[in-house]
Amino acid sequence: MSTDEIYMAFITAPDVKSAKKIAKGLVSNKLAACVNIIPSINSFFMWKGGVQEEKETLLIAKTARAKLQKAKKWILKHHPYDLPEILYIKIDKGHEEYMRWVKEPI
Repeated sequence: MSTDEIYMAFITAPDVKSAKKIAKGLVSNKLAACVNIIPSINSFFMWKGGVQEEKETLLIAKTARAKLQKAKKWILKHHPYDLPEILYIKIDKGHEEYMRWVKEPI
């Protein structure tokens, strides 16, 4: 597995304020090249024995494989949830110049 692979991380947060804190932290600490925030999603999930429904905010972070563990550690330290959603999707293809930028942001 190459350490220069590109990944997208999907992270949910309870609100835009928390999402912005996470996004700014990831980018300013060079743990992600870019983070998009989708301000309102409806989430349904099992939690503590029952189905829950919540309004949440979705973050989509673009980063290199070499930064995944440090990014996860940072998110876990600063996220308000007991069990934050942090999911990674490997990007196999994309605009080559953009993917180079994700690895080494300007």
